[in-house]
Amino acid sequence: MGLIHHVARQDHGNQEFPPSFLAQSRQPQMIIGNIVVQAVGSLFFFARAYSRVAIIKAWRGEDYILMLAWVFCTGYSVCQYGQIDNGAGRHAIATSMENPQAPITSQKYAYAAQIILLPALALSKLSICLTYLRIFYTDKRGRYMIQALMVLLFLLIVPFMFEVAFQCRPIHVYWTEGRPAAKCLQDLPGFLLSGSLNIVVDVALMAIVLPRVLELQLHQRQKWALTGIVLLGSLAVVAGIVRMVRVSGSITMPNFEPSWDSYDVSIWTSTEIYVSLLCASAPGVKPAVVKILPKLLGSSFSRSRTQTAGRTSTGIELGLRSKWKRTTIGSTRINNRRLSETGLTTADGPYTEVGSGVSARSLSRKSEDRPTTATSEGKSSHGGHIYKTSEISIQTHAI
Repeated sequence: MGLIHHVARQDHGNQEFPPSFLAQSRQPQMIIGNIVVQAVGSLFFFARAYSRVAIIKAWRGEDYILMLAWVFCTGYSVCQYGQIDNGAGRHAIATSMENPQAPITSQKYAYAAQIILLPALALSKLSICLTYLRIFYTDKRGRYMIQALMVLLFLLIVPFMFEVAFQCRPIHVYWTEGRPAAKCLQDLPGFLLSGSLNIVVDVALMAIVLPRVLELQLHQRQKWALTGIVLLGSLAVVAGIVRMVRVSGSITMPNFEPSWDSYDVSIWTSTEIYVSLLCASAPGVKPAVVKILPKLLGSSFSRSRTQTAGRTSTGIELGLRSKWKRTTIGSTRINNRRLSETGLTTADGPYTEVGSGVSARSLSRKSEDRPTTATSEGKSSHGGHIYKTSEISIQTHAI
């Protein structure tokens, strides 16, 4: 964006521009594009925060990181609106004719946005890493790969933030002199490197997480919903690629006018950061969705679990090797033993849930077929009741 000042400061006293040229504006597209992605990403973040604080009542480390990511994303959006208010999306000459200070103010917002962008992109991905590091903690190979991505994300934040913050000496020439090449570093190599690393992290996260999500013992709709959330990372990849192509191509464009020609870079960048925020937030929004829209994401399945277990399921249950045993067949809990007995009034009573290891065919038999059933202690049941002994191992872990 440094070229905007060079254009704005050119002597245009003897040159006349038609009013239609000066009135041209792409600001509505910029405003709508930024607001839409910000609204969607923030909605998912607040839904997750509500689920954590008000429903699950469990605020974990990844939630603190995600909250910080949302703060940086919002800060980036504020900078975009500040640039729009000071001429971004219009011809630089028109802006400078109306307010000579506007291009300088716009460049100050651009400088702040460059610094804020790096943690805004990285922190959402770091929150995703912490979440799946907790869920797949017994998967040694997956744990090492995610930890390697966390190191890469740290390298994306700290060194590049220093490089961007101190790219000009003195710093103020970035906006007062339009980022002169003699006093500032060439920023294109650093931009391409950081953008490429962000794309690599997005692709690696999908490649690591997706196969493990497909292995989880989830309700079918929940599994496909979570799979779709993971695949949303591909939209962040597309946005990152488009942003890199547009910026690198614009710099070499003849008669390039940043405020006018690169208006869509703001939209693609906002899309990239808020899609990352959405991907980090979406796995934890189910409790809020079930409470507000109870027919979505398999909440009827959750209600059947409530009838059985006596408590509401508050999140998508994930896990690989965390095993625990409980009785899930029938509506009456007789004992809480390792091999439990569950009493049913009839053989075809209200079986509300069947776990792994239990044959559905065995549950459909009539009482006259099995008048007496042995319990786990070798005793027989009488009085028209059937006792079903079951041992069910469920692999579970709540997000």
